[in-house]
Amino acid sequence: MARLKKKILTSNRKRLSAKSHLPSESMVYVGEERTEKMVVKIINYDGNKLEELNVDDINTCKIYSEKDSITWISVTGIHEASKVEEICNLFNVHPLVQEDILNTQQRTKIEEFDNYLFVTFKNIFYSDINKSVETEQISIILGKNYLISFQETDSQLFNEIIRRLHTAKGSIRTKKADYLLYKIMDTAVDQYFVLIDKIGDLVEDIEEETMHYPDNHTSFKIQGIKKELMILSKHILPMREALNKLDSGNSELIEEKSINYFRDVYDHTYQAYDTIENHKSLLNDLMNIYFTTMSNRLNMVMKVLTIISTIFMPLSFLTGVFGMNFKYFPALNNPNGYYYFWGLTILVVLGMMVYFKRKKWF
Repeated sequence: MARLKKKILTSNRKRLSAKSHLPSESMVYVGEERTEKMVVKIINYDGNKLEELNVDDINTCKIYSEKDSITWISVTGIHEASKVEEICNLFNVHPLVQEDILNTQQRTKIEEFDNYLFVTFKNIFYSDINKSVETEQISIILGKNYLISFQETDSQLFNEIIRRLHTAKGSIRTKKADYLLYKIMDTAVDQYFVLIDKIGDLVEDIEEETMHYPDNHTSFKIQGIKKELMILSKHILPMREALNKLDSGNSELIEEKSINYFRDVYDHTYQAYDTIENHKSLLNDLMNIYFTTMSNRLNMVMKVLTIISTIFMPLSFLTGVFGMNFKYFPALNNPNGYYYFWGLTILVVLGMMVYFKRKKWF
């Protein structure tokens, strides 16, 4: 399986420093530069009917939100800050919330206001097109009969939910807007499990490699997977905290019978976080095993080289002795002197090898 890659901060991404020295409540987009046009879509539905349309006139959003049916206003492309501000002003969204919507490096959180609930979290998914892990910020304004979602790109997060709305599959058409919020957050958490499963496969592969045939690149692979897990952990932990806040039941916009749904998503995030921690713990053990294995391998190489050097030390001594230029030397004129020298050399080598073997040095 190809190793997962990430796009964390690329060269065309505006950093948080873009807002430095600007006054509070400044409407500045912080994120990757984009050229596509913002798309505003309205899905209005109840148990009997559904209407879906793209709108150019922002005021249409307000008209639909005042109906008794549920209105989902889906905004794709938040890089047009002025239009985001225009939509938010229609629903009296606080300027600081608008600022958070435009800041794609915002931490996952849930904030309660008098007439609406603000939710922001990260959608983390694996792009089959780019063969990489990608993230986008999802921001949601939940009102009494409406929900406004803001997303950076036209990802596939909402596809299954929209399909269920059209087919009236399940109970989503008969529920309030808070149930739609639940479905969106539940779908995002399900995306986390998809990535965790992919990373789990990589962990199994790297475990097999570390145990049987580690090489110089194994440690880099382990570190790469650990970084992937850190990214997921960074976003899942605050998601748990946010869902725990909804579980308190203090918000009037969350019906009491819907709390169990959000509690179920909370349990899923807890399970996801535990799985990530288990993977991280295993990777730490694998890294220790890798270092131990490489150290043992180095020790074996050094032992072999040391044994070879030790064997050749007396041979070098004998060669030096028999190579001295003395006029009178035992066996110097003996026709078998050369063979005597090799016999002595072989005896020394065999004797040292027997000694090393008895000492269990190899």
